[in-house]
Amino acid sequence: MVSSSLPPVVQRSKEGGFFVSSSHELTDLYHFILSQAKRLVSAKHGSFYLKNERGNLSRVGLVKDTQAAGKIAKHVFLSKKSFLLKKGSHITKDSPPLAESYLACYLGDEIGDLSLGVLLLEGIRHFDHFSEQDLDLINYFSSNLTALFKDTVYSEGENRFFSTLNTAILLLLDNSNIHNNNNRLEYFLEEIIRVSVLINSSLDLNKVLEMVMESAKSVFRTEASSLLLLDEKKEFLLFNTVTGEKKEEISKLKVPVGQGIAGTVAITKQPMIINDAQNDPRVFRDVDKASNFITRNILAAPLIAGDEVIGVIEAINTIDRNNFSQNDIDFFLSFSSACAVAIQKTSLLENLNTANIELKQKLSTLESIFELGQAVLESHDELGLMSRSLAILTKELNADDAGMVILHEGKQNLIQVYARQNGMVFESFYDLSESTQIINSILNREFFTGTVSKELEESFNGLESFVLKDNFVVLPVSPSGSSLKAALYICGKRKKELFGEADVRILKTISSPLAKAYENLRLNQEIITKKSIEKEIEITRKIQNNILPNSILQSVNFDLGVKSVAAKEVSGDFFDFHPYGSEQFSFLVADVSGKSLPAAIFMAMSSSIIRTLSRTSSLSPSELLTEANKLIYEDSQSGMFVTLFFVSFDSSTHKIRFASAGHNDQIWIRKDHSYELLKGKGAPLGVMPAGHYIGGEIDILPGDMLVLYTDGAIEEKNQFEEEFGLDQLIREIIARKEKPSQVIIEEIYQIIRQFSGNSEQYDDFTVMILKFPEQKPESFVKRFNAVSSEIPKMREYLSELLQDKISLPFAFDDILVSVDEAATNIVMHGYKNTNIPNPYFDCMIEMLGDRIIITLVDEGKPFQRDNVPSPSIDANLKGERKGGFGVFLMEKLMDKVSYEFKESKNYTYMEKKIS
Repeated sequence: MVSSSLPPVVQRSKEGGFFVSSSHELTDLYHFILSQAKRLVSAKHGSFYLKNERGNLSRVGLVKDTQAAGKIAKHVFLSKKSFLLKKGSHITKDSPPLAESYLACYLGDEIGDLSLGVLLLEGIRHFDHFSEQDLDLINYFSSNLTALFKDTVYSEGENRFFSTLNTAILLLLDNSNIHNNNNRLEYFLEEIIRVSVLINSSLDLNKVLEMVMESAKSVFRTEASSLLLLDEKKEFLLFNTVTGEKKEEISKLKVPVGQGIAGTVAITKQPMIINDAQNDPRVFRDVDKASNFITRNILAAPLIAGDEVIGVIEAINTIDRNNFSQNDIDFFLSFSSACAVAIQKTSLLENLNTANIELKQKLSTLESIFELGQAVLESHDELGLMSRSLAILTKELNADDAGMVILHEGKQNLIQVYARQNGMVFESFYDLSESTQIINSILNREFFTGTVSKELEESFNGLESFVLKDNFVVLPVSPSGSSLKAALYICGKRKKELFGEADVRILKTISSPLAKAYENLRLNQEIITKKSIEKEIEITRKIQNNILPNSILQSVNFDLGVKSVAAKEVSGDFFDFHPYGSEQFSFLVADVSGKSLPAAIFMAMSSSIIRTLSRTSSLSPSELLTEANKLIYEDSQSGMFVTLFFVSFDSSTHKIRFASAGHNDQIWIRKDHSYELLKGKGAPLGVMPAGHYIGGEIDILPGDMLVLYTDGAIEEKNQFEEEFGLDQLIREIIARKEKPSQVIIEEIYQIIRQFSGNSEQYDDFTVMILKFPEQKPESFVKRFNAVSSEIPKMREYLSELLQDKISLPFAFDDILVSVDEAATNIVMHGYKNTNIPNPYFDCMIEMLGDRIIITLVDEGKPFQRDNVPSPSIDANLKGERKGGFGVFLMEKLMDKVSYEFKESKNYTYMEKKIS
């Protein structure tokens, strides 16, 4: 029963103001109202701070931090402004951080004398902070509550009014929820309209998708949202647009189709809600691991264009509620439809625009090629050709500057540059040390693009600083069958945009005829102006280059490295190596007296005799040198001779036999870092008609090294006329014993150059290193007929052999694809238009530790790698198979690929890391 003396909730004071009544029944009412307010926003605690008859604020209800709550309530009451404070914030500069989030709403009229108090809520369940939506809802609730309290002042039957107040409070709760839902629906509709307008008015797909996903994050009140698109093969979902704090980490990941929530939605085409992500096995955990993020709940919907799924959108981790609801799905599907429409529309417009641009570009390029053809026909010298050609190039690519950089062989440390700047073309020369990036591009045959930033400019050498500016492209130029080593560059795109793939294609199209025209003019000038001595040097160098092997011998039985650098234009050193089957190998280093054309011819003759004897007989090293000396002496003229160290290696017995013809003692370094000099007796070849050679034999153990060298590796002198010396050479090699052979040699060469301090070498440098692995290789050989039907059999053979031996991801597939391409080239091209009976190819496999070497051997036409055209990647991706793609694929998928033609057979070597 309600007491007949119950006062109104709000009464007038004697001073004419208002205050809130206090009684047992009213206190129960206030607690009831507080419980409903807390339920509206899942608050932990709540209190009223109500103005009493004395004008002070009296607290009704419970809060944990009464001191902080009191300060907040007093501030709100005095300012008549509602606000929220986040957990960890400070009330004042000197106050400690708040342990909970607070939401406080003013009760009363903002204008007028009706000031009743403050409704304060402390802490929110399941989350750290109240949201702005929570504040809006409780503000609405408080405003209506104020109106109910205010009516009691003017009610004649307070008891009757009190009996219906509980009912009014319940109606207010329902009305508050309706208000909240209406606000959300109105906000959602506004966002959908805004998104639709954005899609129809913008062509920037990335901007549209980012704004749509930010809108979805805001509408559904989540910590993050993301949009994933299917890749071309429809194997993975790639993160295209990500919002939230972990954007950078998540953007790098990809989700397999069929795995995780997104992968499942892509398969089923149905939206999903996961409200307990931590305990749901379907959730893709890699995302949380990569981003150090905790996924609590997920709302996902498919992106469907036509009947095809093109991707998935997700909203992740609700901010102010525990779970997603079924009502969210309908709204979320609207966002997925909007994203799908944007993607489809942009794709269609881009395709149309791209087609138009490509057509215009092709017409422009044809005109430029025609102009270039005229320039080639009408130019009589290199400078004239470059003046016209570079003008055409800058016009076609809409750029400020362009030029051609030529690396001259035979002219040490010399770079020739034709540069077009401010409409003028001039010629200049640079030392090789004045360029790094452009020279690397030429030598590695890899183009590079960039924008000149302050950091990049600091890495430029003199040449780069002079010719490159703004945005730029550097494209190496090396026509097939040509010795020209050069690069075209273009920079300063006038529209201040980056050079793209289309620009690079145009540059490649123009570069080939320009390079050939330049080389033709250059060769014509050389024919007229070169002196006989220069021609002799050129011929000598070519003879020497033809003597040396054109590829490194690959075997799992050893790691071979070699480097030979001439001190002058031509070298007196040469080296050789050769395999006999899979177990026998020979190696040699030699030094010929003299460096003239006759000396080069003598070198060619000597190396030919030694190769013939070593490859066609079973002589020991000592016997081989004896026979070689007889033949070389017969052809020796003017007292020429050659010093030589010859080694044969049997991998089945791990024995090395050696002999020396007047050459330096060579080095055997054991696994324990001890070493021994290998000595032989005998005069240089060609000195006397009958030589007597005594060699030796050693047992090589796993972990040993064999170092063969010429005197240029130890006789280099520093500024004090001190020699580098054999002892220092051995120490430096042992210090790098764990590195690959080629790396050791390259570093040793640089150390010797630094020791010398001179720009020119004192003598020719030649070093060969053999490292013998500590594991025994596995070897397999199988022969296949060179017909198309045998290739599937070869794949089955490799699959059975390698299935359990490869653990590195994708290595198994890379090997199968590469060997398939190599075998197809042999069958389709190697034996084409030949009359060879019973064509075949051998598949030789060697496995050692974490690496595999596969060698394909055939008797088809000699394979010329330089004649293979560069593939059209765009055409192959469209299904149009063009020449050169198979070789390109092999060389990209395998770690090392090399080719050799010897003894009328092609050898294709492929190496891959497998674990």
